Amino acid sequence: MRMACIALMLAATLPAWAQETAVRIHSARPFGYFVGDLIHARIDVSAPADAVLSRASLPNPGPLNGSLDLRDVKLSETLENGARLWRLDLTYQNFYVALDAREIEIPGFDLSISTATGAQTVAVPPWRIGVSPLREVAPQKREQASDYLRPDGSSAFVDEATSLNLAFGAGAAALLALALVARDRAWPPFQQRQARVFSALAREISTRRGAVDDHLAASIQSVHRALDRANGAILLSGDLPEFLRRRPEFKPLQVDFERFFETSKRLFFGGESSKDDYAEQLAQFVSRLARQERAG
Repeated sequence: MRMACIALMLAATLPAWAQETAVRIHSARPFGYFVGDLIHARIDVSAPADAVLSRASLPNPGPLNGSLDLRDVKLSETLENGARLWRLDLTYQNFYVALDAREIEIPGFDLSISTATGAQTVAVPPWRIGVSPLREVAPQKREQASDYLRPDGSSAFVDEATSLNLAFGAGAAALLALALVARDRAWPPFQQRQARVFSALAREISTRRGAVDDHLAASIQSVHRALDRANGAILLSGDLPEFLRRRPEFKPLQVDFERFFETSKRLFFGGESSKDDYAEQLAQFVSRLARQERAG
């Protein structure tokens, strides 16, 4: 009878034991860590099946103290043998510069768990690992104190001439490029650059190419006015040699100049009607004038 009572009492207490919360810490290895090494640990927390873990109570990644950081926290949850199991995978990084082999403590933390009977705090206790120095600190013993001394290291000679020359060369090239752009765009101090009258005339004729055939006389007069502006005075056929001497960039077009003046003379003073094919020749002459003007 007494044994039956004891068996009943044990059976009544078994569910309570099954509902207890347990914490188990598993470390990848308990020793042999150097400065900068990553430390991996797994913490298993078991609780009743209806328990709920407050994720706000999980440790936050960041510095834990002056020589230890928590780098990563991963949580997984399963049911095992009728109990709730949480598995925490923690990654720490060691920054402790050990002078000899010793142990350092990994701080513990608290987890909040809620069940049907209420809330409770589960403490994950601190645990220790062994760290080692990268090399021995104390040198071998010497008889004389001077034996510990070493000569000063020689400093490396740095030649700055090459870097300076490259910098000056790059600066000069940049200034030259800026000057070329300023001259092309007529920026100061090149704003007084001689106007490109033939370039403007070529653009004007290209925009009204169809009207050149109908108004050949007006187009020839426009070329005369452009030549006058380029010469600084009225340019007649007899002034052509002096003009080409002062503006040598137009010297390759001497034959074109003579043909233009001859055609203009026949059209305006010889009573000759406009030539059908001269409109295209005139446009090409103005285009060559603009090209020589840009080259000069």
